Amino acid sequence: MIGLGRIRHVGDATVLELDGDADLAALPALSQLLAKAVSSASGPIVVDVDGLALLDDAALGLILGAAATARRQGLELRLLCTGERRRARLADTRVDRIVDVVDNLGGQAAPDPAD
Repeated sequence: MIGLGRIRHVGDATVLELDGDADLAALPALSQLLAKAVSSASGPIVVDVDGLALLDDAALGLILGAAATARRQGLELRLLCTGERRRARLADTRVDRIVDVVDNLGGQAAPDPAD
C-alpha cells in the first residue's frame, strides 16, 4: 500500500479506496496509486473518495488525468461518492460531466445534487 489508500479487486473492477487528505502534499502518492490502478485494471476503475477528509482541486486534476489515460486504454474510471456535499462539489466543478459519479460499486449513477 502506498499511503493515502489501497487498491483491491472486486469482480472485474479495480477499486482504489482513498483515505486521509488528498491535498498538494499527497499528490505524489495519489499519482502513484492512480497509475498503479490504471495499469493493473482489466475492467472498470472505481476511485472511492468517501474516505477522504479533503479532496482539493489539484487532486481532482490528477483523477481527471487518470480518467483520460484509462479511456485511451479502453477502460472507464468512475468516482464512488455517496456524500451529498462532495457530490455537489463535483457537480459545481463539472467533474461529474467528465467522469461518472456512482454511489455504489455496482456502478449505479449517483442522483444529481440539483434534483
